[in-house]
Amino acid sequence: MSRDWLLYLDDLIASAERVLRLTQGRSLAQWQADEAAFDAVLFNLQVIGEAIKKLPEPALSQLSEPHRRGPARLRDLNAHHYFALDSRIIWDVAVQHVPALLIEARALRDQADHSPPAG
Repeated sequence: MSRDWLLYLDDLIASAERVLRLTQGRSLAQWQADEAAFDAVLFNLQVIGEAIKKLPEPALSQLSEPHRRGPARLRDLNAHHYFALDSRIIWDVAVQHVPALLIEARALRDQADHSPPAG
């Protein structure tokens, strides 16, 4: 079953918004101590990475270079090398990179909403 790429973009946006809610107003130590929030951020970063992998090249080209491949690499690290994850790096991704990616993803969605349909 084929899924429209815009649905993956919507998943990316929703997961990025969740990451922001799960980290907002918290310190690194508070977030690390909250197992549910920690695990939820990891899951949502996984969704973001998987969604990035499903975007077509023209859409990917609209994202800045770090956001084209970084989320997918982090998803693979989380899935296959979970034992090597550093919570401080995950925190940095969540509070520094995800907000910037969210801005770009929302702009891409807005652009898609205002473009004429293909075909």
